[in-house]
Amino acid sequence: MKLNQKWIVSFALLLGFSYLMQWQGSVLKNSFTPLGIVHLEFAQTDDLFQKIVASWDIQTLRWNIAIDFLYIPIYTYFFQLTLSIFAHRHRSKLVQQIGLLLKNATLLAFFCDMAENTGMIISLAGMHSSIIYILTSWLAGLKFAIIGFNLIYILMSIPALFFRTKQH
Repeated sequence: MKLNQKWIVSFALLLGFSYLMQWQGSVLKNSFTPLGIVHLEFAQTDDLFQKIVASWDIQTLRWNIAIDFLYIPIYTYFFQLTLSIFAHRHRSKLVQQIGLLLKNATLLAFFCDMAENTGMIISLAGMHSSIIYILTSWLAGLKFAIIGFNLIYILMSIPALFFRTKQH
């Protein structure tokens, strides 16, 4: 499969699973948790974790976490492929290196998200440990920071695709 075909497939999967996650997790959004599962990811205390879970249907939450385990490799592949494409389009070596650094950091986001989901599952199973809540929250923060930097790099690099392609 050609690179542009791989990118189209990865983008289509990203959009499809993003929609699925939003649709399936929509019932996790309420006046107490307007951001849905994101509130649970950042719950740093047992009291807050239990209050959030009590406001939801537990089966819906479990399904949302299960679907997220499928979503993680999809967004990881998309970001790695996209960052690689954009990094190689820049003329500046520094901007290329930043793109490749972010591409590699996407693997860290992958492991953070897997561990974060595992932390939520452990907490849902009844192991209420403040260290698990804190680690889950910090891992979520690191994951979102990496994804945020990836998105900024990609958005700022879009003009490079059209106007400043690297000469080979």
